[in-house]
Amino acid sequence: MFDEKHLVENYLIQRLQQKGWKFVPASALERESYEEPLLIPNLVRALERINKEIGIGEEEVNRAVNELKLTGTGIEGAKRLLNYYKFGIPVKFEREKVVKFVRLFDFQSLENNEFIVSRQVYFYGQEAIRTDIILYVNGIPLVNIECKNPTSLTESWHHAFRQIKDYERLVPELYKYVQIGVGAESIARYFPIVPWQDEPMTHEWHVEGKDSIDSTVAMLSREVLLDIIRNYLFFRVVLGNATKVITRYMQYRAANKIVNRVIRNLRGEEEKNKGLVWHWQGSGKTLTMIFAANKLYYAEELENPTIFFIVDRIELESQLYKEFYSLDIVAPEIIGSIEKLKKILQFDDYRGKRGVFITLIHKFRPEELGELYKELQEVTKYKETIMNRKNVVVFVDEGHRTQYGLLAAQMRNILQNAFFFALTGTPISKKGRDTYLEFSYPPEEVYLDRYFITDSIRDGFTVKIAYQPRLEDKVRLKKELLEEFLESEFEELPEEIREEIEDRVKRRLDAIKVVLENPERIELIAKDIAQHFKENVEGKFKAMVVAGSRKACHIYKQELDKHLPPEYSEIVMTYRRDDEPALLLRAAETRARYGYRDIADVRRDVVERFKEETFPKILIVTNMLLTGFDAPILQVMYLDKPLKEHRLLQAVARTNRPYKDLKEAGLIVDYLGILKEFKRALEIYSEEDIKLALTSFDVLREEFLLLVKEILEILKEVPRNYERETLLKAVEVLTSEKEREKEFIEKYKNLRKIFELLGPDNVKLEYFEDYKWISAIYTYYMKIVIQKPPIEGYIERYFEKTLRFIHKSTEIEKLETDLPIVTFDEKYLAALEEKVKSRKEKAANILFALNRLVLVERHRNPIYESLVEKVERLLELWQEKTKDYERIYRQGVKVIKEISALSARQKSLGFTDLEYSLLLALEDKFGQNEDLLGEVKDISGRLKDYLFPGWFNQPTVEKNVEREVRKFARMLKGKYKMTLEEMDELYKSLIERVKNYGAI
Repeated sequence: MFDEKHLVENYLIQRLQQKGWKFVPASALERESYEEPLLIPNLVRALERINKEIGIGEEEVNRAVNELKLTGTGIEGAKRLLNYYKFGIPVKFEREKVVKFVRLFDFQSLENNEFIVSRQVYFYGQEAIRTDIILYVNGIPLVNIECKNPTSLTESWHHAFRQIKDYERLVPELYKYVQIGVGAESIARYFPIVPWQDEPMTHEWHVEGKDSIDSTVAMLSREVLLDIIRNYLFFRVVLGNATKVITRYMQYRAANKIVNRVIRNLRGEEEKNKGLVWHWQGSGKTLTMIFAANKLYYAEELENPTIFFIVDRIELESQLYKEFYSLDIVAPEIIGSIEKLKKILQFDDYRGKRGVFITLIHKFRPEELGELYKELQEVTKYKETIMNRKNVVVFVDEGHRTQYGLLAAQMRNILQNAFFFALTGTPISKKGRDTYLEFSYPPEEVYLDRYFITDSIRDGFTVKIAYQPRLEDKVRLKKELLEEFLESEFEELPEEIREEIEDRVKRRLDAIKVVLENPERIELIAKDIAQHFKENVEGKFKAMVVAGSRKACHIYKQELDKHLPPEYSEIVMTYRRDDEPALLLRAAETRARYGYRDIADVRRDVVERFKEETFPKILIVTNMLLTGFDAPILQVMYLDKPLKEHRLLQAVARTNRPYKDLKEAGLIVDYLGILKEFKRALEIYSEEDIKLALTSFDVLREEFLLLVKEILEILKEVPRNYERETLLKAVEVLTSEKEREKEFIEKYKNLRKIFELLGPDNVKLEYFEDYKWISAIYTYYMKIVIQKPPIEGYIERYFEKTLRFIHKSTEIEKLETDLPIVTFDEKYLAALEEKVKSRKEKAANILFALNRLVLVERHRNPIYESLVEKVERLLELWQEKTKDYERIYRQGVKVIKEISALSARQKSLGFTDLEYSLLLALEDKFGQNEDLLGEVKDISGRLKDYLFPGWFNQPTVEKNVEREVRKFARMLKGKYKMTLEEMDELYKSLIERVKNYGAI
């Protein structure tokens, strides 16, 4: 039989045992009660063993255990427990009258911990639950894995995810300890346990050469799990909402490479002291840096280090600080002035202040630090200083323009012995500015770790970027002007300098400025933007207009307000005292409208509202927010500013964050012809990466056509009409093979997103009949097989145009109200007879309803459990090429009537679920017999005193139950003339039912 136990659960346990986990059956766990999630004896032994050196005694052990047990199940309790896991529990040692930290895990010596994996473990809370797999470390449950059948038509990892979310509500005491949940079928996804959050982010772990399940096993290997608990899982507060953040696999991989390089160097095992981490935009580089810095900060080898984060823009400084501040982690200090930098470098007689610091590269100006540099040179000749200390680590975030000049040279001169690590999504490789030469060891090591477009799109952390040239040549920048601009070094100037001299750039750029700020040209573009936004973006996503200058931003706002309500758009830029009156007036008006004295506060407010609220829907920018800005709801960038190289890549990547599984791609609408620069910007990447980085509308059209063709090929046996018989034939084709079914669903979802993304493109009209027919089949499939509407909530609003098109000339809308609700009684059968004429469709309705009910819910109801084999046989009949629909329908009706009759019989007998389960098992073996009723009541009575919650966790009680059941089986052997083998099989069946239904 193919089920989750054989295909997933057994495999996971076997692989975990190979990784050093000890398997202990649920019945053999040392549990005090059904309600207590901790294995108290195991925990006590671990505390004594791990904390032996600090002189722990029985009293301190009890205090530590009580602190765990008494910690609440709410948000504050979750925060406190995670800190206890990382650092230990503060306990007062009475003999010495001091507080010491009692460690729960030994992070230094792996073998000093006890690792137990168990299965089918019951826990009692509001209701009893039975978990598939629980991982205990030192008696503390840390991981819950729920498994689903990878061959099932109606189960997936997401059902396992939802099951864990249900369990969190039912048994909160367990899930205050558990930190990681895993939903597993053919793929596995993991997530932090956050009981108060309905949809925490889920991730898939990847290890090269391994599939999803084996990769997850690697993540749950003993050393990796403990490493994650200590260094890669944090309590987090974002916009006032508490959650947890857990590492993605590439963050874990890169951060550990950084940490290992530093530690190996300090141990004298290697000489390398720098590295380049090349991770594509949107893959979480900021957290990668923070994870690495935090682990280094607490590493014994670094002995209280100094860690610098170097950025080149104020907004990145603020963003990095905000990310640190949101985590329950060591707080960084911002170096806000050159004077403060000097004090930090001079601290402790020039040894330098210890801790984590964030600063702008511009604080390292040679003219300001010249004297200090000379002092350090002198002092370093005879003592340890910040200049020759080795436990100094520098993280550089992007900083392309600033890492190759005087500022960087001064920084490196002062921090001569420091480790330098750069994290970038867009490395540069050109003379004088080569990220590889500066931070890596070419040719043998071009990068310390690489995670690029192909990886990011595959993992769903980013989406690809589509571009669309827009409007006539009369609004585009002339080719020669564009090339002249791009050849200038204007874009390479530091941001604050660039803004200061923007009005005094080379005379040859004046012509460009005239074009970019031309009100008539902007009027045309703004009208087009407003129309495109209303037709293709509004109600789904948000947009950004990138203007050529600050003055152009002002004109764009004026023009957009003519076509859209004023609250739709807002400018995000700097203002200067010497600005022309129109800009100064706008600054004053904006401050007054938002009620702030400082325009910087207005900018912060606007950005937060853009991310979280309905308005504004469009941001108008010129320099700001083109890097480091992360807003998943942003899909479309209307580009009217010449950009090149990494600045271009960084800017357009603002649109590549996924959003609620709705975004097929970020969209760049090009009013300059600038996107031809992409090829130049991507020269250092592979052809495959370039194709995935950027998709033209032509390619998007090709992808749409290809998906239509591939889906039609999947459905080639299905006639092209909207008859119910045809739609049912499609369901039959799709459900005949699991892989075909998955392929159809995945391809259709991509097709639907591209359909929306293409807007008014002609290809949609040309292939609309194909798309409509495919969509009708998907809708019918969801209703019949999955038995829920195909689109709901936010997604329904997003795809309302698509739905209108589909419903316009098909029966789908009617079908959604016609199909009977699944309640297995005579009313269901009567509704089926009345509304559904085809025997084939009736068979499908009954079959897939039974599949969901019986195969998914079977462990919760003895009636369903008794019918599993019959339903599985019906599924086999359905998947045979020569289908007997009459037989499927007839036997399906029989099963439904059996469910109804069995339910009525249980009520009339007054049997508990345990008693009825035993009765059905015996009747399956011996047939109906009045004697069996009395015999079941007899064994139930004899077991009654033993079956209190958690009975199977007490070995003595469990043995008593097994003895009674075996005695009962021996009695049946004699009465019904069974062989010894038959008796053993019956005993196993009965004891399994006792454990399943006798726990509540």
